[in-house]
Amino acid sequence: MRQFSRLLLSAALLTVLSTTAFPQKRLCPKPPPSPFKHDGDIVTVFDSRAGGMRTTLEHPRAFGKGVEQYYLAASFMHQNARRPGTPALELVLYTNSPAARMQAAGGDLALVLDGQLRPFSRNASYRSQPGGGNSVRLLLSYADAAALTQARRVAARFGGGEVELSRNHLEALREIVSLLAPSPARWQTAEAIAR
Repeated sequence: MRQFSRLLLSAALLTVLSTTAFPQKRLCPKPPPSPFKHDGDIVTVFDSRAGGMRTTLEHPRAFGKGVEQYYLAASFMHQNARRPGTPALELVLYTNSPAARMQAAGGDLALVLDGQLRPFSRNASYRSQPGGGNSVRLLLSYADAAALTQARRVAARFGGGEVELSRNHLEALREIVSLLAPSPARWQTAEAIAR
């Protein structure tokens, strides 16, 4: 009977202590709130085709005037800290409008940053969707992406027309570019800090 009492007391004590200890420990800390204010969704997932982590931005709001409504997306692959490479951002503008100027643009694409024209036709690829939509993909270096996000007014010019990005879209791009090449202190390990 004595051994049964000890077992019962140990189980009761373990139950009481575990209920106070478990809620205090969190498996995943809550990230701090973002300083960027926008409606875009930024998600980081494992990309099995590329074999690494990919961060993707998809913005639900359209920009443009009239019939031609455009949507914005951007993504980048995370670099290995042991084998750093040159970071690059893939910027995608797409539309469901079959009469969009993207098809007529051919290789004539430029971004207008605060009134300054920057051609990107060498880094652009156009694609028509079977359902009638069109998209253009731009591969931007970190320097080009940083220049894009530092501008106050950004417009895409193709096919003789110009479509301006809203402040909300620019703020979403600023956040994803801040994730593209974070400060070196963000990548410090416990070993580097201990030295």
